[in-house]
Amino acid sequence: MEWFHSTERQQPEQRKGGIASSHEIQSTFAEQRDYLYWIALLITGDHALADPAVVNASALSANYSSVFHDWLIGWATYGTVRAAVREVHDLISASVRHYVDSSSEYSDDDVLSDDQIMSLRNVDPQEIIAALDPLARSALVLRGIQHASIADCALLLDVPRNCSRGLLPGAAMER
Repeated sequence: MEWFHSTERQQPEQRKGGIASSHEIQSTFAEQRDYLYWIALLITGDHALADPAVVNASALSANYSSVFHDWLIGWATYGTVRAAVREVHDLISASVRHYVDSSSEYSDDDVLSDDQIMSLRNVDPQEIIAALDPLARSALVLRGIQHASIADCALLLDVPRNCSRGLLPGAAMER
């Protein structure tokens, strides 16, 4: 029966049906830490708020160990975005008044390319934070980098959809 027990001991380490283990989830947060922190920092604009956002996202994901492996990095990023947005919700709400009367048109193709995202990663986050308000930074991350729809951005940020100008990466970069 030695063969039975050795197989049984190995089983928890093996991935079952494409499901990521808790260890894989935590490893993803560790491997993607700099990127997740950068995303949270762009949204919160504050080092003291960005770090807890990543930590809270990591803790949140630990409760969902059935995440498919292929979605793991996306889940880690989405969890970080949600936690960072919660950290600065009041600041985002205060920024809305600057965008409510905006009548700019938008395109569903108005997202950043992989090359543009890599270039943006080379910009000092403090420069982006200084140039953009919390709503514009959040929209830049959600729409421009994460390619979320305008409707999803408005829903996650809890802003009126008619704030479309603030939900576009091109418009955000003009500010």
